[in-house]
Amino acid sequence: MTISAGVSRSRLVGGLLLLACIAAPAARAQGLAETSVIVQPTFTSFTFGAGAGKRTVQQTALPIVFGIPISERFSIDVTTAYATSEVSVGDSATSTITGLTDTQIRANFRAGSDQLVFTVGINLPTGQYSVPEEQQEAAGQIGNDFLNYPISSMGNGFAGTGGVAYAVPVGVWNFGAGASMRKSTQFAAFTVASNDFRFTPADEYRLRVSADRPAGDGQVNFGLTYSAFGEDFADTTTYSTGDRFIASGGWSFPFRGSDVFLSAWNLYRLEGEQLGGPALPENVFNVAGSVSIPVGTRVLLQPSAEVRLWQVDGARAGNLINLGARMRIPARRLVLYPQLGYSVGSIYSAVDGSSTDGGPVSDAAVDAPPCGRTVSAAAAKPDAARTEWAAIASV
Repeated sequence: MTISAGVSRSRLVGGLLLLACIAAPAARAQGLAETSVIVQPTFTSFTFGAGAGKRTVQQTALPIVFGIPISERFSIDVTTAYATSEVSVGDSATSTITGLTDTQIRANFRAGSDQLVFTVGINLPTGQYSVPEEQQEAAGQIGNDFLNYPISSMGNGFAGTGGVAYAVPVGVWNFGAGASMRKSTQFAAFTVASNDFRFTPADEYRLRVSADRPAGDGQVNFGLTYSAFGEDFADTTTYSTGDRFIASGGWSFPFRGSDVFLSAWNLYRLEGEQLGGPALPENVFNVAGSVSIPVGTRVLLQPSAEVRLWQVDGARAGNLINLGARMRIPARRLVLYPQLGYSVGSIYSAVDGSSTDGGPVSDAAVDAPPCGRTVSAAAAKPDAARTEWAAIASV
C-alpha cells in the first residue's frame, strides 16, 4: 500500500487487555474446563499533515483468542477479531470499514518427549474480504508492517496451514527447526462498479531454525526464518510480494536485583512485483531493551526503549523511536499493566530518501496487490504520543 503523508504525524494508542483463565485443579482432566480467553481492545491513530488537508487513519480493534487444552499433548486455539478502520481528511470521514475479521483455528499435537510438534490450521473466511469501492481506502491503509496496526487485513479467504517443529538439546544448547506451508484459495477481494475483483493469495512456505543457551546467569536466543511466496493472482494479472528473511536474537540477564531484556530483529524482503513495476526490496531493523525493576515486594516497574529503521532499495524510508514505561500491579486475582509511551520518528520519500518539511498532504496511487503486503511511503516528519492500559485477570 502507499501511505499518503504530509508534514507531521501523531499517534495515540490505547489498549485494554483482559485475560480470563478458567483453570481446573491439576488433578482434573484437561478440556473445556481449562479454556483460557484473551480479549484485547486497542485503539490506534496516525495523523498525517495539518490544517484542512490533515489525514487521519485510525483503528479500533477487539482481538479475541480462545485456548483449549484437550489433553496433555493436544490443544486447540481459536483467534478472531472485530475491528473498525477509518480514513478521514480534515474532520470528515472519507472511508470506513467495520466488521469481523477471519477466524483462525489451529490444532497442536506434541509427540514423544515433547520434542516434536505437529500443527494444522485453517483460516475461515468470516471477515469482510469483498470490499466495495467506498471502503477500499480504509482497508488498504492498515496493511503496513512499519506502522503496525493491530489488524492489518479484514479478510483473506479460505486457507489451510500445516507445519512441523523439532527441538533437541546438544550440550548446553537447545536447537530447533520448523517448516510450514500455507495454501490459500481464490476470493472476491474488491467490488468495482458492481463487478467482483477476484484475488488468489500466493502460497507461502516457511522454514525456521533457532537456538538458545544459558549465558552466565541469563539466557541468549537466536532465530532465522525464511518465507518463500509464490505469485498472487488478481484476475488475469500476477504479482509477487517477494521472499523474506527474518533474523532475531535476544539476551536476558539479572542486574542488581532487576531483570534486563535486550532483543533485535531484522526483516529483509527481496524484490517483488506490483502494479506498474517492481516492488523494490526493503529492510526493517528493530532493536529494543527493557528492564524489570521491583518496587516493594509486589509491584514491578518496566521502562523500555525501541528503535526501528526502514529502508527501501537502500534508501532511507523511515525511522521510529519508542520510549515507554509499564507497571505490573497485582490486585488479588487481577493484575494491572498501566503503560505510558512516547514515539518520535520520520517517514521519508520512497523515491529518493528525502524528507518534506512543509506542504499539503498528497494523494498517491496505491501501487500494491490487494493484500497490501508491499509498502511504500511518501514523506513525513512524525512524532507520536502513546498511552496503553492492560489488565490481566485470572479466575
